[in-house]
Amino acid sequence: MTRFAYAPPALMDDPYADEYTAPFWEATRREQLTAPRCTKCGTFRMPPHRFCPKCQAQEIEWVPLPGTGRVYSFIVVRQALRPDMVDHIPYIPAVIEADAAPGMRFISNVVECEPEKVFVNMPVKVAWDHLSESMVFPRWAPA
Repeated sequence: MTRFAYAPPALMDDPYADEYTAPFWEATRREQLTAPRCTKCGTFRMPPHRFCPKCQAQEIEWVPLPGTGRVYSFIVVRQALRPDMVDHIPYIPAVIEADAAPGMRFISNVVECEPEKVFVNMPVKVAWDHLSESMVFPRWAPA
């Protein structure tokens, strides 16, 4: 029997939103992928933080992204590290290079795919995971 990759337990996806990350999480509730871009030099930065790593400016703008990208790196977790993860394996943590945001990468996981079929540079698209009314998490599925 072939097993598809699953999402992790909801408890593992309860990020703390602060003044820098709140716009990202607000956009995900509308199923819109966004990224912070420096208004001075145009560098994307994720996670968002106070200073641009390139020019040290503080101002950012939130840019809508198309919700597509490519797998940059990944691993396949086949053994539950905690008892609450038994029903959530295999699990594929991945680093995703987002289209339209040069140099920026998301850390999430690949879903809706057999683990053996995931590969570096694989085209992916956002697969929205509605964990609750207030939490929508971007996962990535084969494009």
